[in-house]
Order: sequence, then C-alpha cells, then structure tokens
Amino acid sequence: MKTPLWNADGQYSIFRLPEALTCWPALGVMAASFLAAALVFALGGFMARLGWVFPLVMSIVAFVIALAGTSGAGICLTDLARQRPYRSPARYLVAGLACLPKLLGAGLLMVLAALAVLLCLAVVFFVCKIPVLGPVLLVVAVPVAVLVVAAALVAWYVATSIAGPAIWDGERVLHSLSIAWHITRQYPFAAIGKIVGGVLLCAVFASMLMGVVSFAAFTVAGVGASVMGVGMQFHPGMLAGYGIGGHMVGAGIGFSLVFAMATAFVLLLPLMVGVLTWCEFSARVDLHKLREATDEKLQDVNAKVQEMKDKARAPAADAAPVPAASAPVVAPVAAQAAGSVEAAAGFAAAAAPSAPLAPLAPAVTPTCPQCHGAVEPTHRFCDHCGHKLT
Repeated sequence: MKTPLWNADGQYSIFRLPEALTCWPALGVMAASFLAAALVFALGGFMARLGWVFPLVMSIVAFVIALAGTSGAGICLTDLARQRPYRSPARYLVAGLACLPKLLGAGLLMVLAALAVLLCLAVVFFVCKIPVLGPVLLVVAVPVAVLVVAAALVAWYVATSIAGPAIWDGERVLHSLSIAWHITRQYPFAAIGKIVGGVLLCAVFASMLMGVVSFAAFTVAGVGASVMGVGMQFHPGMLAGYGIGGHMVGAGIGFSLVFAMATAFVLLLPLMVGVLTWCEFSARVDLHKLREATDEKLQDVNAKVQEMKDKARAPAADAAPVPAASAPVVAPVAAQAAGSVEAAAGFAAAAAPSAPLAPLAPAVTPTCPQCHGAVEPTHRFCDHCGHKLT
C-alpha cells in the first residue's frame, strides 16, 4: 500500500501546500471579504461628493474587512492542517475579526523590538564618535552590527511567519511571541528552510495559476471581441465618456471577478506555508511550559511595576501628617473578666473532638461546552467538534 508523500515526510509536510487550493471554505471566506471590501471602497468613492472624510473612512472599513477575511481564511487553513471539522463561514469571519486586535498587538510589539535593535545600534555608533578611540571601535562594531541586524532580520521573518498562525490556533499575543521566539532560537535554519521552500513552491503554483488564467482571459476576450464587434473594443471615444456600453461594463466586471478569485487562490498559499510551519514546530516544543514561563515573567514584571509605584507613593505618605489615635480606657475589672472568658473558650476548644475531614472530591475531567466530549486541559480547541475552549 502506497503512502502519500506528505505522510512519508511528516504530518505537516510542505507538500500539503496544494491542499489550500481545495479548501473551499477558506476560499469562500476570503473571496466574500474581498468582494465586500471592494463594494465598500466603491461606496466611499461615490460618497466623495459629500466630503473627503467619507472615502477615508470607507477605505479603512474596506481594509479591515479584507484583513478579517484573510484572518478567517487562516483560521480555516489551521483547522485543515489540524484535521479539525470545519465551521460555518460566518463563524470564520467573526473569529478572523476577533483576531485582528491580537495580530495588531503582536505586530506592534515586533516593530518595537526592531526599533529597540536600531536604537542600540545608534547608541553604539554614537559612542564610536570619540575622536581617538572611535575608529578603532568601528573596526569591531561594524561587523558585529551587521551580524546582529542579519540575525534580527532572520528572527523577525521567522517570528512573523509563526506568530500569526499561533494566534489563529488560539494562542494569546504574548504566548505566541514567546513560542515564536523559542522556535526561532531552537530551530532557526529548519524553520527558515521550510518557510523559504514553501515560498518557492507558492511562486511556482502562483505563476502557473495566473499564467493559465491570463491566457484563458485573453482567449475569451479575443473571441468575445470578434463576435460582439466594436462594443468589446477600446476606442478614443471612451476617453470622452462615450462608447461605454453595457457589454463593455459587464465584461469588465466579469474579468475582475475572475482575477479576484485567482488572487484569492494565490493568497491562500503563503497562509498555508505559515500554518504548516507553526503546526510542525509547535509540536517540537513544550507549549504548556512556555505558556507558564511567559505568565511567570509577566507576573514578575507586574510585581516590579507595583513595587515601583508603592515606592513612589511612600514619600508622599510619610510627608502627610498622621493624627494620633487615642487609646480606649478599659477598666481593670472588665479586662480581667474578658481574659477569663477567652481562657475558658480556649480550654473548651481544646477539649472538643476534632471533626472528621471530608473526603477529597474526585478529579473532574474537562469537557467541551458544545458537544460535551472529553478534552485535554492544555488543548485550545475541541478534538471532536473544533469548538474554541479558551
């Protein structure tokens, strides 16, 4: 019995890349979002007469819709790679829209990390401005700076390819960045080799697909122009606003739909590369341990910040006048009586038999809130129905 090539090379082999072209839910989500974004953008163009604010707002809304569809398609491809059941297109769109703030936060943190590297380089070169010692330091600083920037670029490329699919798979922002950084440090060349190989395969498939679609489109346009005549041809009268008949407009819309669908096909391929890379290398690391380590570091940072706030508030609290509290006067007889009552209560508590301990409750197995199937505590999605657990 022959085994498929992707089974022989691993469950998340790069040879599973063509499966993205047959993932119709992902294609439908992306195509629908692109179509909705195009309609919103066109509506903004029609509303330009009312003011320049409307095209700007509509452009932002169209961009968000396109990103939500792309994110939803990535979540669908993650379900495909994990062999989980598909959800409805509406749920993919909602999940993709919910992931946008996380993706934006992860992107901002990575941009800040890149700016921190550039700031360190600026400090180093500022030190190298010393008149006598500066040229000597540059001999060492320049090669080290080049190596650091090259390593940072490789790490940034791998992290951006893994962090997004990690968020689509249910990870939090800091967890996804921590896992991506750990994978980059542990498997830098293997990860970048898989990503580069996937990008090359994407280029091959994309060129073949767009070449076939373009040749077919030119063939159809030629046959239509020869049969329908001038209405399908371009002439200078169109520049003056004449000659744009219904046939020309209809053909233009039809060709636009064809190339939009082909573009959606092409964009699914790099998304699948990132998903396969994440699925393969996330299985090589201890995700639960990395999440706990990230949470501990975050708690330490929060504790230090709170300690700094307390230290900043302490001088102000010491400078404020504190009113002296008057101690209540207790009669000697009342104090002696209270002491006798407390002693008697202590002896009674010591003499009373201790109550038996309650038996420990049996361990409760976590279940899915949707299908009520048994799940593992560390899983992000249900293995039976694909419902998101956390």
